[in-house]
Amino acid sequence: MGERVYQFQRDGVQSDAHVKYTGFTKPVALESISFCVRLKFYFLWDVSGFLQLSNASDVHNLRAEVNLDNIRVTLVKFRRFHFLKHRLRALTWHHICVTYNDGLMISYLDGEEQDRQIGNLSDVITGNVLKAGSWDKANSFSGQLTQVNIWSRALSPREVVAIAECENVPEGDIVSWSGPWEMHGDVQESEESIAELCEDSAATDYFYFNEVTASSAFSICHGLGGNVPIPRSEKEYQVIQNVVEKYRRNSSCENYWVGITDRDQEGVWMEPYHNQHVHPIWSMAEPDGDKLENCAVASSPSGFSDSRCDLLLCVACAVPRRPVWSLLGACERHRRNTHLVASQDAAANLIFRGYSDYQIVQGRNASEWLWWDWQKNETIAILANPVNGIPVGRQNWTLKKAMCGRAESESLRLLLTPCGEGFFSCDDATCIPLYQRCDLKFDCRDQSDESGCQLVRFPPVYRPDLPPAINYNINNNTSAPLPVGVTIIIESADVDTRSMHMHANLNVSVTWREARIDFLNLNEDYTLNRVPYETMQNLWTPVIDFTNTKGNHITMTDEEATMVVNMQGRPSLGDNKQPEEVEVYSGLENPLTVRRKYSITFQCQFDLKMYPFDQQYCDLELTMLSASSRLLVFDEPATRALFDGNPQLVEYTVGEVDVEFFNEKDFAVIFVKVELLRRSGFIIMNVYIPSLCLLVISYLTLYFSANIFQVRVLASLTSLLVMATLFTQASSSLPKTSYFKMVDVWLLSSIFFIFIIIVLHTVIDRAREADNAREAKEAKKRAKVPSASSSEKTNVVHPSDPGGAASTLTEVNEPSQSCSGVSLCVPSELLPNAQDEGGAPVPLHEKIIQGARIAVLGILLIFNFCYWIVVLV
Repeated sequence: MGERVYQFQRDGVQSDAHVKYTGFTKPVALESISFCVRLKFYFLWDVSGFLQLSNASDVHNLRAEVNLDNIRVTLVKFRRFHFLKHRLRALTWHHICVTYNDGLMISYLDGEEQDRQIGNLSDVITGNVLKAGSWDKANSFSGQLTQVNIWSRALSPREVVAIAECENVPEGDIVSWSGPWEMHGDVQESEESIAELCEDSAATDYFYFNEVTASSAFSICHGLGGNVPIPRSEKEYQVIQNVVEKYRRNSSCENYWVGITDRDQEGVWMEPYHNQHVHPIWSMAEPDGDKLENCAVASSPSGFSDSRCDLLLCVACAVPRRPVWSLLGACERHRRNTHLVASQDAAANLIFRGYSDYQIVQGRNASEWLWWDWQKNETIAILANPVNGIPVGRQNWTLKKAMCGRAESESLRLLLTPCGEGFFSCDDATCIPLYQRCDLKFDCRDQSDESGCQLVRFPPVYRPDLPPAINYNINNNTSAPLPVGVTIIIESADVDTRSMHMHANLNVSVTWREARIDFLNLNEDYTLNRVPYETMQNLWTPVIDFTNTKGNHITMTDEEATMVVNMQGRPSLGDNKQPEEVEVYSGLENPLTVRRKYSITFQCQFDLKMYPFDQQYCDLELTMLSASSRLLVFDEPATRALFDGNPQLVEYTVGEVDVEFFNEKDFAVIFVKVELLRRSGFIIMNVYIPSLCLLVISYLTLYFSANIFQVRVLASLTSLLVMATLFTQASSSLPKTSYFKMVDVWLLSSIFFIFIIIVLHTVIDRAREADNAREAKEAKKRAKVPSASSSEKTNVVHPSDPGGAASTLTEVNEPSQSCSGVSLCVPSELLPNAQDEGGAPVPLHEKIIQGARIAVLGILLIFNFCYWIVVLV
């Protein structure tokens, strides 16, 4: 059993034709409501009202209207647009539902939620007069309506889906489609099956063309958004055969083309545009044409036959049911006027009927097509000798009236395409994904996707000498400073400590947002969004000065620079003024980046007090020159610096790289601080270790024999001379400073220590000479002692007196006992407390030697301890 369907304004002439529900027994008063309707529109007007509920006072408390990409619903005084995720298609069944409850209005299209609007009703929804099909003559609906139901509650999403998919179609408790309805005006009633209502968009349309070659057949069918069918069963063959029989009439179309060819490789049959291998079913003794017959025709239900490709045969193009055709480049104000649907009349004439006022039809001359305003009976443009005989694709039309800033008889390039959103139309109307547009390789068969690749769209007035404004306040004529991000990648560096310079190779990227322009057809791969050099010269770019350099250096936008657009924001669809699909990206949401390599020498300020155990910082100072900080500042989150080269330099190891911001200055400034850690191994090997060895040698001379003064002094003096040479060499490789460096302290201290050792050697030698002189003098005294004793020995001593004998022997032997084991005899009365192990006194120079050894070693240890504590801490 079919569903009742009402048809309004089949011929597109507006009227107040409608159906009225007569089942109200009393006025309704609703706080919640749901209404659903299944509709198919023929034409769209400025206001296509299809549902209206009014009360006895003619107050309209519910109104619904439909447009190409939205529906507008009015509940009492709560009126809102509900924007659709997908545009409606003419001659196609759509299911629309709207629910309202507790301040929330939800709209559905074909079971899918589209939009939500929040608002409270000023009063309950009342009424007892329901019209479907129009509000009045000026606000009416052209098309078909069925399944109009209204409920006194908000349907759940699951219920809406079930109704849209025809799984369950419950009757409304306020208005039911099965209830009594009255027809007013030119309304036709018919029946449609549930399958036709719910599966309409999944069907296939066939378009018949006669006397075309195989190549033209492929081009025409793909240009219509379909393909040349390949019947794979007898049922499919019969469907296509019925289409051929319907349209061919007096034409001699015995066979029709099928969508395969073996032109590329003999015997391998392929579907040419999708490059799919096909195993066709051949008729008896087919194929038999070898290399002369590279195309195929359907000759009988039992199979195909191969044929020459240049024959003029017929074709039945298989096209998905009623694709939306768009006319781009027409400068049309109403989008509904740029949408058309393709159909064929009984004579197989192809017609593109617009959603509103326009049609594209074949003229009296078969090689001529007309763009026609059927409402005004006016021809707008003519297309003569179209490619493949049909007006699809990108072609040049001749105007019959002035439009788009062009005079009558001028040429206007228009695009008639079936490609939907997210696709680009090639010149032949075939479709490719939009991201393949301008990707530096051909994707269209006619290679038109790489033509006219415009990336930047300028406004009518653009000043490249003025920086872009951001957050502009028109009331007080102020704007926030434009943040400019800078990325500095140091690829290599060469530091000269003596001149305090650092030569660096930099990759500098400057990023900002240009709100005054738009970008077209961006790609996620930013390398494909490169701005041409000619366009780059017409854009404003920030100029940044490298301040602390030798000479003047600024950022430049020249032929060595690369400018790209970073796709970050979402696009909006362009208008129909251009004969191509365009995605427009806002310059405010998609930043520009200009990159360039620089080779610059920076002046550094080093503090060398701790050399060679120092840690230095070389600052790269960058100053914004294009405008003051009132207009331009450095973007802190987007600014960074890093070292990407080999961090092991000759003298330094590159450490952290930090950025300091000074946006509060008159002109914004950043400092890139490059940490340089001294590699002290060279100095240690060439200065510290040799000087330490010389110190040890000098110290060991204190252990040489005191009698070889020349050897001791010569070794110390040689160490001193070598130390002085090391000091001179180390100083010559460093900047001349007014302060001492740690290496200076080490070398000067080493020289001082050697000098002290030489002085000690001199003192020791003088003490030794004094000791020798004193010993010689004492020796003379002892030489006189024996003669005096001999005279005294004449005295008689009694042998029985032991004390006397012992005393006499002791006095005689004392000098020799006191001098035994030493080289210089010192009288005991001179050194009463200094004695050797045998009790003899120690010479003065020996005491000085012992003291020097201990003192010098102690001082060296204390100095090294303090020195390395300072170095390490």
